[in-house]
Amino acid sequence: MIAKLRAAAPSCGPARTLVLSGFSGSIGTGLFLAGSMLFFTRGVGLSPFQVSLGLSLAAVLGMIASVPVGSLADRVGPRRALIALHIWRVVAYSLYVTVHSFAAFLVVVCATTMADKASPSVNQAMVGTLFDQQERLRTMGFLRAVQNVGLSLGALIAAFALSWDSRSAYDTLALGNAASYVVMAFLIWRIRGIDSGRAASAKAAVSAKTTENYAVEAAQPTAANPFKELPFLALSGLNGVLALHDTVLFVGLPLWIAQFTRAPVSLVSVALILNTVITALSQTWWTKLADTMAKAVRGMVIAGLVLALAAMSVGPAADVGTGTACVLLLFGVLLLTVGENLHAASAWAISFELSPAASRARYLSVFGLGQSTRDLVGPALITTVVIGMGTWGWIGLAALFALAGAASRRAALSVERIRQMRSAQTAMDPPAERMQSPAAPSPL
Repeated sequence: MIAKLRAAAPSCGPARTLVLSGFSGSIGTGLFLAGSMLFFTRGVGLSPFQVSLGLSLAAVLGMIASVPVGSLADRVGPRRALIALHIWRVVAYSLYVTVHSFAAFLVVVCATTMADKASPSVNQAMVGTLFDQQERLRTMGFLRAVQNVGLSLGALIAAFALSWDSRSAYDTLALGNAASYVVMAFLIWRIRGIDSGRAASAKAAVSAKTTENYAVEAAQPTAANPFKELPFLALSGLNGVLALHDTVLFVGLPLWIAQFTRAPVSLVSVALILNTVITALSQTWWTKLADTMAKAVRGMVIAGLVLALAAMSVGPAADVGTGTACVLLLFGVLLLTVGENLHAASAWAISFELSPAASRARYLSVFGLGQSTRDLVGPALITTVVIGMGTWGWIGLAALFALAGAASRRAALSVERIRQMRSAQTAMDPPAERMQSPAAPSPL
């Protein structure tokens, strides 16, 4: 797997630097996430309720903060904003070693989550500033692939620290994560030749245009408020629904296997490994299926249908024997992985193409609110409604996936249509000063 990733790696330059940065950060994230719950409960001494309350409050604050940070990135440039966010994370994660109470935990977890939620959109905006359309999708795909490898590697390293089961061991997890962001900030700082602010975004937008999506970019408003574009907001929400595949994989599937099927509990690990390996080896390939706006829109529909089939495969596993249950569950994981990767590639393309160049980071931040909402309500939805209703719950989830994929296509086309109409109206009604200019042709 490592050899194949190396062969598919971007050539030297900004793309490879970004990939190394993402790999470093994912190792730190895997390191911390693997032991975070034990850190909070056994290291700090918090109750599970206090931890869940703090994480929920931090998630809400992270959602609120992500859009202003995106607007700031549009002003100062994504590179500067990303370096600042990584330095913020270095400080915030280092402060975990000082946490000995719920109040201190709440302050630190809110500080870390604000930066964690804002960073992906700013990073995507930076990728768009650096590369044209084909290289942008390929870089994002490879980033996701190496991040999966990095998360697994970080979790493996964390196992050694967790075996000590002491506060000092847990502190090393937080400090290790902080150190990974030092590396990330340094690597991003090394990337040169990026203009700051709106000029850089506009320059990248011009270089990224292809024959097909030129009209889409031209129809975008030069200054817009994403909160006033209802189809774009709807697209963000529908993207969050499709992103429930992560909640199914990490929350729903383990509970379903362990408590409601005859499959061995060890199948949970097999499922996660299967998902990680396929994603790491094939993510860059999926981006080829979404390298134009038309393909990406179609990809959202297909992803919804594939995720629906995955849910339909997982649900009946509760009513069959061990062997059949294993087959159904693994087939469901395979479909879930296909849907997940196709959805990710399509969402990258759509969100970027529908984000005006002058406000790109802000629009990408608003688009990311759908997934932030998923993080808030997804676990409760999957555990309470889907699993609580048994097989019928999985059927309902399948219908939700299929409807979200179809509705995503309608929402994306609505955004394009409204902007094209607005652009046409602007062309028909030129500014008053243009009409009154002496150089204007006489109507006679």
